[in-house]
Order: sequence, then C-alpha cells, then structure tokens
Amino acid sequence: MPNKESNRQVRLRDVLVEEKRRMWAALREDVFKKLGKEYGEQFSSPQDLEDLATLDIIEDKGLVFADMRRKELEALEDALRRLDEGTYGACVECGREIDLERLKVMPFAGSCVECKARSEGGKKPSL
Repeated sequence: MPNKESNRQVRLRDVLVEEKRRMWAALREDVFKKLGKEYGEQFSSPQDLEDLATLDIIEDKGLVFADMRRKELEALEDALRRLDEGTYGACVECGREIDLERLKVMPFAGSCVECKARSEGGKKPSL
C-alpha cells in the first residue's frame, strides 16, 4: 500500500516544484533570449535531468552563469529525490526537522539554522 504524503511533505513538494518552475523561467528568460526564441521554446517544459544536460551545451557557448543555475536545478532534483525517500527536510547533522520557513527560503537546505551556524563558526545564517 503506497504511503500517503503528510501535510508537511505535500507543502515541501509544492515549495520544491514551484522553485524549480521559477528557476527554469529565470533561466529561459536570461539564457534562451540570448540564443534565440526558437531554441528557448524547445525547453519550455523541462522534464528531467536530461534537460539539464542541455545546460552543459549552453555553458560551452560561453554562458557561464548557466552552470550556477544547473547546479541549483540539480540540487532541487536531489531534494525532490530525498522527499520521495522520506529524508528531505531533516537536518543532515542533528536529524531534527528543518523549519518549513527555512526550506521555503532555501529549498535545498540540508541543515537546520542551529547546525549551519555551528558549522560557520557561530554566525547565525539567514533562514
């Protein structure tokens, strides 16, 4: 019998999917308008990691900032995978739930605010 997602998991999935949509829209606007409208329309609806491979081609054309976007998209894909596995939203250091507000601001955060602050020498990071 398949596991039903908790309300928290549903909210987290919504946050991740919306962030992925936002990032693809920004990428399309920034990158593809430089390459031409027809090229951008081919990727209006990215489906999987194969779409991310296309970003490698774009990077080779001198659009270095595409690499940053690609890494963020890969991190989002990884976060969605962890959500499916039931490990997303848990701090990798202490195991406690990461605050939902932190995950809304930084969807691929792996650490809670307290653990992140400790790892950065005591300075408290933003959510």
